[in-house]
Amino acid sequence: MTDLQEFHPFRDSRDLLPNPEALRRQMQEEGYLYLSSLLPKDVVHEVYATILELCQTYGWADQQGFAQGSARLEGSDAWWEVYDPLQKQESFHALPHRPELLKLMEALVGETVLVHPRNIARIVFPAAEFFSTPPHQDYPLIQGTPETYTAWIPLTDCPVELGVLAILAGSHRFGLMPVYSATGPGGLRVDTEKLNLTWHAGDMQAGDVLLFHSYTVHRALPNRTPNRLRISADYRYQGVSQPIVEDSLMPHYGRLSWEQIYEGWRNEDLKYYWRRYRLNIVPRNFALQTPVA
Repeated sequence: MTDLQEFHPFRDSRDLLPNPEALRRQMQEEGYLYLSSLLPKDVVHEVYATILELCQTYGWADQQGFAQGSARLEGSDAWWEVYDPLQKQESFHALPHRPELLKLMEALVGETVLVHPRNIARIVFPAAEFFSTPPHQDYPLIQGTPETYTAWIPLTDCPVELGVLAILAGSHRFGLMPVYSATGPGGLRVDTEKLNLTWHAGDMQAGDVLLFHSYTVHRALPNRTPNRLRISADYRYQGVSQPIVEDSLMPHYGRLSWEQIYEGWRNEDLKYYWRRYRLNIVPRNFALQTPVA
């Protein structure tokens, strides 16, 4: 089991929701906001049930929802049989547009919010600790503006042993750090040994949201349950006037077109919504994601 003694519990900022200035101050201080019960549980569970059904269809989980078979690793050949149809699910792409999230983000960025359409799902098997997401900053991978925020949302209850995200509180104040090669999603890590900061983590429930700045160092704890899948989502936000790289407007991994993803959707407002804005699209700087030799 994960040793909780090495972690400080998340500081719950839900009571700060009526006070945008206090939310911004908390984000500036620690680089993250943990908001318990921000989203309706039934809405989150609907997305979870949709993804779990795909996992069951392709033999990743049994009818009780328990993981079965060997671990499927993100990006491997076996990954796409579930991830491609997952990317077509309207409920998965609708969740980041919930009013609770948009109101929170407006309080932080102080302008109209742009929801990145490149939404990411994570499905983490047990007994795959070597492939856990290492400590890293999002900015080298996202780029555009540093004032981009990631909302990490477990789609079902996520105790620490299932592989919750851990935050290195205050790490955003150190700016952009050199990157090194690593296993796990993203393929990059940063060195945190000399920062002398404390990791924050704790059990999360469906409906909880963990929001953090693009410079905030974070990592996924390993899934140490005997037979459960950790299913979560990464959604990203920024002010609409801020720069963005073009691939942030494309589907995750780029295997499908938006036309393929949108087939059969009912809500027309969720399609190509970013085209309503005059965006400041900037080129990607590949040097930022080039590992140090």
